Amino acid sequence: MRTLGAIEARERLEAWRGSRVYVHLEVNPEAYVRNASATLDEVGVFGDGLYRLHLRFRDPDGLLYIQDVTEFIEDGSAVVAMGLDGQHRVRQTVTVSLVPLDVGKVE
Repeated sequence: MRTLGAIEARERLEAWRGSRVYVHLEVNPEAYVRNASATLDEVGVFGDGLYRLHLRFRDPDGLLYIQDVTEFIEDGSAVVAMGLDGQHRVRQTVTVSLVPLDVGKVE
C-alpha cells in the first residue's frame, strides 16, 4: 500500500475514465456495497485536508459522493479513499478498482 495525495488520487482515477470499474463502499457501522460495477465517467476531488470525492458513472448511470475523506491509498490495482474519525478509526471507505474485489463468503 502507498499513500497518495489528493491530486495524485484524482489523477489515478481520471486515468480510468471510460473504463469499467468495481466499487466497494463501506460506512461504519455495518453498511456496505461490494463489487458494484459501472463505467467511470467523471471524477472530482475537492477540499483541503477533509476532502469530498465525487464519482459519476454510466452504464448504469449513477453518482457516488463521499465527504470527510482524510486519506487516499493505492493498494495494488485499487484506489482507496478513507475517512477516519478523531480516534483514527475507519468511518467510511470507497475502493475503486479495475478488477473485481474479493467478496469472500457471506456468513
